[in-house]
Amino acid sequence: MRVLITGGTGFIGTHLVKRLQDLQAKVEIFDLSNGDDICDFQKVKATARKKFDVIYHLAGFSGSKESNENIEECFKINTIATVNLMKSLAKFSSSSKLVISSSRLEYGRPQYLPVDEKHPTLPISAYGLSKLIATQMALIHHKLNGLKITVFRTSNVYGPHLLSKFSGYNIINHFIDIAKNNGTLTIYGDGEQLRDYIFVDDLVEAFILAGGKNASGEIYNLGFGKGIKLKDMAKMIIKAVGIGRIVYKQWPKDYKEVETGSYISDISKIKRELGFKPKIDFETGIRKTLEANF
Repeated sequence: MRVLITGGTGFIGTHLVKRLQDLQAKVEIFDLSNGDDICDFQKVKATARKKFDVIYHLAGFSGSKESNENIEECFKINTIATVNLMKSLAKFSSSSKLVISSSRLEYGRPQYLPVDEKHPTLPISAYGLSKLIATQMALIHHKLNGLKITVFRTSNVYGPHLLSKFSGYNIINHFIDIAKNNGTLTIYGDGEQLRDYIFVDDLVEAFILAGGKNASGEIYNLGFGKGIKLKDMAKMIIKAVGIGRIVYKQWPKDYKEVETGSYISDISKIKRELGFKPKIDFETGIRKTLEANF
């Protein structure tokens, strides 16, 4: 199977590449670090002409607060570039399966828990809105052009990773890095809000399932399906690492504006239709992250 991964050198992409290679897939990476800009329409069209069996679209602009500070850039990358990718596939490779990595932030502040795919979509950041528009355009391209597209609205993913500068995305890995350096984990507010954390290996398995099944024109919530308080997540990391400390601070205005409150994924649909079942609980996932030679 010939597979393309946009954003293939990022955190999720790196794990997905390794898993696909283990499955003997022929993987090509389209990533800015290699000089491939997802906003370069001509390059995207040229890549679509290669007629990949499956395309995993991970490239994107991340961070809710950061998106509100860079609105044009956020929509350029997350929305327009994704639409151009779909247009290119419709014209040059309509048989390709496209799996889009989106976000729970399409929902905005949950009106009920757990959140299912029928929950209202009322994003409160440019990031959430940019992802939601791309998702809606994916459904349109599926209906009008017959494109085989699956969209995942993922919760918070974590796992083995290279040390990197925090950019408003992936708070769990960021906290792990801080704790390993005996640093201070900063929690805004009381940390009582629930979050749904999914280990990267589980997430990758869901991506593999979607690439090998029809599931066209479908949206799936992708998480563990269980809520853990933010403050408890931080405590579990410090306990596992053995060093580090927690400090509670008042919410900065720009972060408070994009805080969505508690979130838990209802993963009934993905279990039923794709046969997906997460295997790694949070404590095990943190241990695996710390033990990994990455």
